[in-house]
Amino acid sequence: MRQIFFPLCFLCVSFGFSQDSLLNFQWDAPDTNTIKTLELWATEYYAHVTKSNGTIPYLTMEGDSLGLYSDTCNFCTACLEGTVIIEDSTGRKHVLNYAGRATSALVNCRSCSKFSKSTLNVPSWGSVRWKRSSGFGEGVNGYQLIPYRTVAVDPNYIPYGSVLYIPEAVGTKIESVDGTSFLHDGYFFAGDTGGAIKENHIDVFTGIDASHPFDFVKSTPKHTVRVYRIDIAEVTNAMETLHTAR
Repeated sequence: MRQIFFPLCFLCVSFGFSQDSLLNFQWDAPDTNTIKTLELWATEYYAHVTKSNGTIPYLTMEGDSLGLYSDTCNFCTACLEGTVIIEDSTGRKHVLNYAGRATSALVNCRSCSKFSKSTLNVPSWGSVRWKRSSGFGEGVNGYQLIPYRTVAVDPNYIPYGSVLYIPEAVGTKIESVDGTSFLHDGYFFAGDTGGAIKENHIDVFTGIDASHPFDFVKSTPKHTVRVYRIDIAEVTNAMETLHTAR
């Protein structure tokens, strides 16, 4: 069993989240004998946390400034993850979500050393534009991103709103800094997507935790994990409610 320390508290206080509503969904394992097995490979993503500094502005699709700034590496990390939580000079926290891309770039993300040799489409990140959000940010179809529950999928392979069960996630201990914890039951919700998420690739959202907590996530197509698409009304309805509650 792997233990996860999940620093939720500052977001719970700042954005009115209930830790119980985020974490305490506990369901028994389904009968997988009659369910087709999916073989998926997994990566993880998170909401990047930073402070407003630097000279690169966060702009809307219309080109208006949101009054928040970053240096190259923090801006490009935010572009990669798709959500950024920025603390301004007064201590107020702002949540920004990916809104699209403009025709011109603000920065060359290859100039950040950690992305200089990346095989991802780094040049496109400099043109990312933003919109204000809340909580941990938004996925698709108005779904809220929920730590350790939301996964990004290719909708042509796994429809949005699907509930996925991953046996290898069962028993993972998630513990917050205030001492509350729960053991993951293996259920996830297809509530997001991404440009790099194709076919049997899923991307697991881990809140503000960048520590790669799930053992089943190997970040390579060469290592897949057994996944089941679950059609259990009470679980699907609960997951839908969790991802749409404001």
